[in-house]
Amino acid sequence: MNAHARRSRLVRTLAVFCLGVLATIAPWTAVAAAGERGFFQHLISAPASLDPGKTGSLQADQVMWLLYDRLTQLSADGTRMEPALAERWEQSADGLTYTFALRRHVLFHDGTPVDAQAVKISYERQFLPGSPFYSATPPNYYERVLSGLIKSVRVVDPHTVAITLQYQRPHQFAIVNIVSPQALTRYGGHLTRTPVGTGPFRLERWEDQRIVLTPFADSWRGRPRVSHATFVVVPDSQAATERIENGEFDLAPEVAPSSLERLAANPDIRLVKVGGLNVRFLGLQMERPALKDRRVREALARAIDVERLAAHSGRGMLLAARGPLPPSSLGYDPQLRQPPYDPDRARALLHEAGVASGLTLRLLYNASLEYWSEAVQAIRADLRKVGVNVELLGVADWQKYHEERKKGAYDLYIYGWTVSTPDPERFLLPLYQSQSQDNYGRYANPKVDDLLAQARRPMDDAGRLRLYRDITQLIVADVPAVFLFHQSTFAAHHARIAGLTLDLYGRPQDKLTAVEIR
Repeated sequence: MNAHARRSRLVRTLAVFCLGVLATIAPWTAVAAAGERGFFQHLISAPASLDPGKTGSLQADQVMWLLYDRLTQLSADGTRMEPALAERWEQSADGLTYTFALRRHVLFHDGTPVDAQAVKISYERQFLPGSPFYSATPPNYYERVLSGLIKSVRVVDPHTVAITLQYQRPHQFAIVNIVSPQALTRYGGHLTRTPVGTGPFRLERWEDQRIVLTPFADSWRGRPRVSHATFVVVPDSQAATERIENGEFDLAPEVAPSSLERLAANPDIRLVKVGGLNVRFLGLQMERPALKDRRVREALARAIDVERLAAHSGRGMLLAARGPLPPSSLGYDPQLRQPPYDPDRARALLHEAGVASGLTLRLLYNASLEYWSEAVQAIRADLRKVGVNVELLGVADWQKYHEERKKGAYDLYIYGWTVSTPDPERFLLPLYQSQSQDNYGRYANPKVDDLLAQARRPMDDAGRLRLYRDITQLIVADVPAVFLFHQSTFAAHHARIAGLTLDLYGRPQDKLTAVEIR
């Protein structure tokens, strides 16, 4: 073969190769082009489930917010109820029965219509053992709340449902997502990986660290303007910050305190203050032999310099806590405070309890959160000064945290609680009612249980709040936790996102139906 022939053959070979490469990358180019208007959101950890009856974690709720709707939803500031699946409602004279008129022609993702029976099933499956879709395993996330709140759910007609409450707490209508009865039948009553709601997005696929939602064309809210909503799990806060700066994330609902100044200086990033109704605390396993002694629990509280911890770890975002309720909560008592910092008194209490030396406690925490990692070092140092050794059990994300928590091989744990309304019940009932599944430290005080039950009976607001102040005093006196701080939370979103309004959880208030990417 001469040189000219060899060159011709080489040209033909390269041409065929290039055509093959183009054919290979063309679909990916098309996908990228189609995805240019996609919305990417950061998640700290992967949710365990997308069944709204079985989970209420903040990470799961970020995803479920786009998949489901409720009868009502709270306004962005959490102060009032707004229409959702119910376009209007009426309240009875005694304030206990709400009659909801449902929107017409609303469809679930599986094409079945939304009616009053679907609402009844969605409520009752979570708390009523007689419901055909009730199951206790895994536990129903809102069972304790709903079983004490809901007296009856009655179908008036196909588009009208009446719900009678045991006591006035209408904001709770905004916590129950409505699910497809057909999907419950098809999937054996569990929607963990098969969520079917009425939200403007439906589940496309759920990979290990990525959840992709695509628009639901028949959404009653209107079809979203973005091509998809993708949730990406990045446990490491610094790595997440870098991806926000690089434009890989459109929204991060919670920014690490150490990244605030860095992101504030970036002209492509917008910071939005959200939340504030929260408490972060060091929980104590009340059933541990050493921690059964109240003197030991008080010693731990007096050994930890909460004021210094909040000042140095929070970068101005943390307010030292005095008890379980933040100052913005109803029923907050400014005169109440947990045992103050006093290491000398802490040593004396440990001596009285017979554990003046040699006490070692294991502390479980989510090490992916930078400020938690700093906090546990400060806590360990403070406790070491009074003779208590702390072994740190740090895990990579919230999923592993809860796996370790269920094993029970720890004495102390760092945790937080965030709510969307300032009602003290939202803090005190789940965290300190003895049978609550969120009461991880197994705190039990019959008087607290009794007062919590009393507070759920019909009464005037002033009387109810007095009860919650009494409950808070009892809890603080028992020292089931060291209350660390209340956090001012900031979300970050890219400047290219137009029309974005965030609620108190850092979620898009309109569920991405009006948001545009410029």
